[in-house]
Amino acid sequence: MSDSLPPIETPVLVAAVDALPARLRKKLDDSAAKLADRPVTRDGDRYVVAIDDATTVTLTVTGGVVRSPESVACTCLLAPNCLHRASILSLAPVHDGDEVAAVAEEAGEATAGPADADASGSGATRAGNQGEAAEVQAVPEDGAVVLTTQQIAAVNQLWRASVAVLSDGVTGSGAVARAALLRAAHEAQACKVYRAAAAARVVATLLQAARAGDAHYRLADLSQALRELLMVTHRLRRATGDGAVAEGLLGAARRQYHLEGSLRLYGLCTTAVLAGTGHAGVVTYAADRGGRLWMIADVMPGDARRAARAGGATIAMGETALTHRGLTRAGLVVTGATAAGSRQLGAGRGVKAVTASGAAWHEEPLSGLWAEPVAAQVHRAFEGLAVPVAERGAGSDLLFLRVTVLGTDGDAVLARGADGMPLVMRVAVDHPALGYRENLRILGRAEGLELLVIARPDPGRPGTVLPIAVAPPSADGDGWHLPAAGGGHVDLAFDRLHRSHLPQPGPAADRHDETPAETQDEPENRSEPENRDERETRDKQKNLDEQENRDGWESNEPGGSVQESDDGWRPVVSNPALHRLAVQIERAVSGGRVMLTFPNGRGSSDAGRMRNARLETGAALLDGLVGAAADRPRDAFGRLAADDGTAFAQAWLAAATYADAAGRALAEASWLPADSHLEAGH
Repeated sequence: MSDSLPPIETPVLVAAVDALPARLRKKLDDSAAKLADRPVTRDGDRYVVAIDDATTVTLTVTGGVVRSPESVACTCLLAPNCLHRASILSLAPVHDGDEVAAVAEEAGEATAGPADADASGSGATRAGNQGEAAEVQAVPEDGAVVLTTQQIAAVNQLWRASVAVLSDGVTGSGAVARAALLRAAHEAQACKVYRAAAAARVVATLLQAARAGDAHYRLADLSQALRELLMVTHRLRRATGDGAVAEGLLGAARRQYHLEGSLRLYGLCTTAVLAGTGHAGVVTYAADRGGRLWMIADVMPGDARRAARAGGATIAMGETALTHRGLTRAGLVVTGATAAGSRQLGAGRGVKAVTASGAAWHEEPLSGLWAEPVAAQVHRAFEGLAVPVAERGAGSDLLFLRVTVLGTDGDAVLARGADGMPLVMRVAVDHPALGYRENLRILGRAEGLELLVIARPDPGRPGTVLPIAVAPPSADGDGWHLPAAGGGHVDLAFDRLHRSHLPQPGPAADRHDETPAETQDEPENRSEPENRDERETRDKQKNLDEQENRDGWESNEPGGSVQESDDGWRPVVSNPALHRLAVQIERAVSGGRVMLTFPNGRGSSDAGRMRNARLETGAALLDGLVGAAADRPRDAFGRLAADDGTAFAQAWLAAATYADAAGRALAEASWLPADSHLEAGH
């Protein structure tokens, strides 16, 4: 139903939940689940939901958004403090476009924000005015920001709400907990605590997706979003006695743009953006004469369908009529260019741009991107992935590779790099509105195919990339037959490959074509179990057991399984012991702290197995996490007493931060020979 309901502003949902009596709040989640399939009828600016034959809920929008509690009415006798009204509002998507020029999560890991707020005059400007009533911030001489009393209160409220979500887990965090988190985010936004507020909205959106059984929800995404929220609020709470914190922890209502002067740009590729905040769109990359990358973004509230359409949208910059897809096959001459620190180009009134000729990937300045040594690229990309998305430089997380396709394995394409490095290419965004999956399936059938690839490394899976664009390996096309309008490359999100576009397949590829259509087209996670999070963590535990048996994990190899070949050192998969920590972290997010008080089959030995793998720090953090989960104060009668959950949240945050950093380091190491740090100049 949420796809049919209009977006609502946060205060509307909060007011509806607050108005419910305590006895009805306990029934809110069950009521929302029962009403999720009710039909929605639109009549102009009115959306009518038929609860039953005698009861309807009507939502009236202004500018496409429900903006006040008075805009939602129910015909039952208990209205407006009724369960029907609150249930329908809990199913609707929350609109935050007028609160902040939100930074939206790009496919797998990266994000991009809207175009220049100076040009659009969008809600970013209004957002900056929401905090006018707040106390004026002081800036110490060292550049840190002194938190106001209101900001400190907002941070503490946000911490309590996020800790409550972690303590109860997805299974215990229903509409009431989500409303409390959104209320805290709204207050933080009004007090100009922008970064934490944005992180809280991402968590709230993912919680709603989890409760609704969204096919694209992943427990790992929620764990990562919750870690970011707790990390930012924890660091803000640990401000020194005078309340001084680094300015970056507060964030900004909108990006700050500075003058860049004139730029000659050559289009490179464009990729779809899908964000946990409910934003979607496109990001286009271009290179200047020196090979430095810039990006142009068009990201607004929407879903994958908006992302699919955004590729054909006109770039809002100067007088050019180029679309995003058109720019990747052409170029721009920009005067008066403005850009954020991440090299995201703005579209202010003073910016002028006209269409110019482009360059193929095999021509300068684009060809130089593939000349950088792979080791240096990998170090750069993983360093980029560790930087917050809003501050990440354009293209800093991209890899430019020459690969040969070896075949396909389910939804993955097996390949080999130019130096013999084994690679796995996986779908960047798995949605039928985008072409990633079908294009990768066609590439996987073309065994022996050589190609150029632009991709992002998957930090969670060693030796794995998420390709966003491909091209023939040489200027003559090397047997490829791409349409002339394609400009010599394929943007995997928007262009659709056909077998006739590739060199003629050999016998091995013909055998792939004999695979039944129903097997080829079966998407991942077609059917979702009732409790996806528990199933996901159980499957990970099973896979770890199987991997340990295969790889002889009990041999106490510190890095997991390693193979030797003529090409040099190559790790095979990943460290099972480290994944055991990740499973426990996600287990807590799924079921709350109580999940860690019960054995998971062999949970008591997980820390010992980590020590055997020489991950002593991780083992100590896991022991601390399990201990904090079980350490609950009791009253004189032995009953559980009130616990603010701070100790457990801090233990979880420490373990999650360690697991993320160690996982990234392991994934980076799996790409490179043992002495690659010398090749990269480190």
